[in-house]
Amino acid sequence: MTLILVADNDWAIGRNGDLLTRLPADMKRFREITTGHTVVMGRKTYESFPKRPLPDRVNCVISRTCTDIEGAEAFGSIEEFLEYAKGVQDEIFVIGGGEIYRQMLPYCDKAIITRVYESFAGDTFFTDMDKLDDWEISEASDIIETNCHKIRFINYVRKG
Repeated sequence: MTLILVADNDWAIGRNGDLLTRLPADMKRFREITTGHTVVMGRKTYESFPKRPLPDRVNCVISRTCTDIEGAEAFGSIEEFLEYAKGVQDEIFVIGGGEIYRQMLPYCDKAIITRVYESFAGDTFFTDMDKLDDWEISEASDIIETNCHKIRFINYVRKG
């Protein structure tokens, strides 16, 4: 499985249940990478999308409270989803929110991170991947100026 997210200088990933900022280049890249695959997320992330389900993807939602989610496969726990994932033939992308990222990190072997080189007033944070001994950068783009922000696309892989 692969994590995919945007993080600022402080590894903030969200604010008030929404993205930190709108990055068209990142959204385009997200769409290109995840289309045709399975995406897994929490209920609040799913409900934050203006159009649901995300088109041309198998949408999986982990929720302790909802058992029937229109347009998506619903799972009551991480464990229930992981059992389902054993039968998935394509790549699975973990797309948020914060708690789902934290719980799914041990099951992922790749992370696709868009770093935004500034600090926002985030209230949801992710682990600083650069401080994890069992992860390393496999690829990084040059810094790109987009939508008045400096960003870099960084791919991490689990060592070993």
